[in-house]
Amino acid sequence: MRLKTPLGKVLVFGEVLYDKYPDRTCLGGAPFNYAYHLHNMGVPIRFITKVGGDEPGQKALKRMQEIGFPIDGIQMDIIHATGEVEVKADGQGDFEFNILPDRSFDYIDFDPYVESLIEEDIALVYFGTLAQRHSTSADTLGKILKNLSSRATFMTDINLRYPFYTPEVVASSLLQCDILKINGAELKLVKEALKIDLPLREIPRHLLEAYKIGFLCVTRGGEGSDLYETGHDEMFHCSILPPEIMVDAVGSGDAFSAMMTAGYLAGLPKQTIVEQATEFASKICEFQGALPEDLDFYTPYRFD
Repeated sequence: MRLKTPLGKVLVFGEVLYDKYPDRTCLGGAPFNYAYHLHNMGVPIRFITKVGGDEPGQKALKRMQEIGFPIDGIQMDIIHATGEVEVKADGQGDFEFNILPDRSFDYIDFDPYVESLIEEDIALVYFGTLAQRHSTSADTLGKILKNLSSRATFMTDINLRYPFYTPEVVASSLLQCDILKINGAELKLVKEALKIDLPLREIPRHLLEAYKIGFLCVTRGGEGSDLYETGHDEMFHCSILPPEIMVDAVGSGDAFSAMMTAGYLAGLPKQTIVEQATEFASKICEFQGALPEDLDFYTPYRFD
């Protein structure tokens, strides 16, 4: 395990895409949401993705430039369209997501810029499973992890999106990561995908031991959040902190991951990490969508 608290940059690998709701279109994707939060907290980011040369891709780049988000690692694809998700309400207050296949983020290359990052002071690498659905991006991620394996902490937010994951991708991601963020529903999916014959309550400890993970957080919606740490028998728990006004929970998991990372890099105690991450995720539920447009929102959360 490479658990440490170095002062350095966070390399974020994965998809940026547009969430298309019936009444609006929003820039998103779990890795981008995560990177957006960290960037606005003052954590230095290196974001690796690919957008299409289409109008949505151009709009994404323009928006990132407007907010000072780093775009050096964003590749352009003249063949494949920018990522897109069709979102519709399921009638029970939640949303159903149809992630369109064969998009630009499936074809992230190990280009000269990505190669140059291997020489940088990278403290932590973040990745999920969706960007591993195509071999091109999966191979690029593999090269990044191989080159940084002796120097950086690896974190995965498992983010299982049916049908874009396999048991092999799940197992490989767990084997690679030092920090895991997973929600209660995904915990059940991992148990099924890996055919783990244990009660659900024992799965977190099993994953820590079987995959040599340093610590993992399980977000459980209204039941709060739990943090399990290797070598520490006690579970760190934070009860749910209800938002003052509940608008929607879109992107709250990505917000949790971002604050968890910031707390880890700052060397905060594990109980403090799970409490601050839970609080920040709750605050994201107080407005529509995953990303606050008013950047003053981040003032109390900045680390610089």
